[in-house]
Amino acid sequence: SVTILGSRIIYPSTASSVDVQLKNNDAIPYIVQTWFDDGDMNTSPENSSAMPLIATPPVFRIQPKAGQVVRVIYNNTKKLPQDRESVFWFNVLQVPPTNIGSDSGQNKMLVMLRSRIKLFYRPDGLGKPDNLAKKLQIKTVNKGSGKSGIVIVNPQPWFASLSNLNVKVNGASYNLDADMIAPFSSQTWWLPGKRSLKSFSGTVTVTLVNDLGARISESYDVPHH
Repeated sequence: SVTILGSRIIYPSTASSVDVQLKNNDAIPYIVQTWFDDGDMNTSPENSSAMPLIATPPVFRIQPKAGQVVRVIYNNTKKLPQDRESVFWFNVLQVPPTNIGSDSGQNKMLVMLRSRIKLFYRPDGLGKPDNLAKKLQIKTVNKGSGKSGIVIVNPQPWFASLSNLNVKVNGASYNLDADMIAPFSSQTWWLPGKRSLKSFSGTVTVTLVNDLGARISESYDVPHH
């Protein structure tokens, strides 16, 4: 299949463009289409013209065992915040040839594969999120129905991309669905069942993905009320 080299794209605001490397690992060629969306997976290439980012070439043929460079350009059609990162998704759709196996006389199914990775537009002056995991803030929250949860606050101008979230309280361990926390915002994860966190001991382990795609873990003591 056609793969994207790297798990995310960082676009510094000072750059006129950034390059994305694609590689065709198969012995057949593909037609590839690229586009951006702002989080809606149903955004089609035809409806992506409102995005402030363009990929060129948008459509191309990639030969067997060959590579292709796609250039990403911020086109200034939409002013982005300068005090925090913005996130978009880069889409790659690969379409195989229709004539493979045409001599066999058998029915064929055409399978198109779509890959999607995040692009972070990073304004000049924010620096790099080297200690992002260490600066998250952990809180607990309780509902009147007996439900309890963990609140993670991200007080920084970068996105916190979680790949894993584990909560250990009073001898029980919970692996919760990881999510992305936007700059200067928070997310709440509710623990399963009715469990009060008003009096307990435990830890929260957050695993983040950094600019290079590496996973960095940090553990926090769960605060008491």
